[in-house]
Amino acid sequence: MELQNALIIAGVVLLLLLVAYNRWQIHKSRRVRPLMPEDDLPPMREPVVGKTVRPETAAKLQETPPEHVARREPTLGDAGKVSMGAGDAHDASVAAAAAHAAAGGAEADEAVADEVAAAVAVAQQPAADDAAGDAAQIAAATQATARAEARSAQPLPQAETIGKAESGSESSQLDDQLAGQLSGQPLPAVIDPLIDCIVPMHLERKASGDRILPLTGRLRRAGTKQVHIEGLRVEANAWEPVTAGHQYEDLQVAVQLANRSGPLNALEFSEFVNAVEALAEALDASAELPDMTETVANARELDGFAAGCDVQLGVNVISDGAPWSAAYVQNVATQDGLVLSRDGTRFSRYQADVDGVQRPLFTLQFGDTNFLRDDLTINAGGQITLLLDVPVAAQATKPFKTVCEYGYSLAQRMGAQLVDDNMRPLSEASFVAIFGHLEKLYEKLEARGMPAGSPVAQRLFSL
Repeated sequence: MELQNALIIAGVVLLLLLVAYNRWQIHKSRRVRPLMPEDDLPPMREPVVGKTVRPETAAKLQETPPEHVARREPTLGDAGKVSMGAGDAHDASVAAAAAHAAAGGAEADEAVADEVAAAVAVAQQPAADDAAGDAAQIAAATQATARAEARSAQPLPQAETIGKAESGSESSQLDDQLAGQLSGQPLPAVIDPLIDCIVPMHLERKASGDRILPLTGRLRRAGTKQVHIEGLRVEANAWEPVTAGHQYEDLQVAVQLANRSGPLNALEFSEFVNAVEALAEALDASAELPDMTETVANARELDGFAAGCDVQLGVNVISDGAPWSAAYVQNVATQDGLVLSRDGTRFSRYQADVDGVQRPLFTLQFGDTNFLRDDLTINAGGQITLLLDVPVAAQATKPFKTVCEYGYSLAQRMGAQLVDDNMRPLSEASFVAIFGHLEKLYEKLEARGMPAGSPVAQRLFSL
């Protein structure tokens, strides 16, 4: 028992000693220690004003009481700039930079860069320059300001000129859509009752393109047939493809009745109707769905008409001697400006239509050669086929004449002759007969309202 009491007393004493030691350390750290020689700091240097410093510059180094600071009013005009002293030139150039940066619009960054460069040039000159040097520096700053004013006064490029340098049909269409969106004009409508089954969709209230577009994921294709959706734009009172940022009063959704894969069948029609009903439900709209039997019958009739007009006219260049290698044919086609297709099976000659859009006019094929996969040094043949897709080439461009002229050019350069599909040499009589058939085909397409090369004809005679 005595041992236990002794241990307790020893513990309390030890604890008290620890507390006392800690308090002594705290008190010791707070006590002010006298400044020792080793703690001496280097003396602060006073600003030295030499003989090369001008009086006005030396005055700025001295502390001036606030009540004696003279107020300097801003000065406008070249006369005010010249009348300022050399010490004010830097402030004037910086002030001019700030003013032109605020008024420069799209050129503000460049104006600020020039003004800052002029100000730095003034600041870096020796302080001993005379009045003539100061005037030259101020003139340089003034010239930089004038250049910034001239740039800011130049008009910005118009939105309609965006993408004019791009070539190819896809880039031209994208540029036209971008220009239409920037100018606020409606984009050209795509849906055509001649080849589309149209479903009107009446909205309970106006809907924006930002709301409609996320709901159209299923409205791209129905089987092998393209689906298009357009909206009646409020401002323009015209139909256009649904675009983000535009408001629409009504919608119309259409599926293409026929293309080169065949007519719209019952399964594709059902897929289209289900997608339209889902969209109408999401937008609280009512859709006027057509009768399936009538729609499928119209699709078959349109497909029959298209089959009677789907003509691809070919002429052949036949070698009179040794066969040509695929590498030689590729070299000739490339030098003539023909473009190899993505699958590598044919070269295409492009020509601008009436709208200035580059579209394929005819193709060049060398048997079943694939110019991307085959060994072009081994593959050889004696026949080159030039194929004209008649319904998709505008009559005004005289496509068959262009094909024949190019075929004769190839025959002369490659030591060959030009023949028809039956391997008979093309004579004047055969040309007259072919032109007669083409005229009838063009008239047939024109009477149906889809002339050769028109957008509706290109959609109908495509996959």
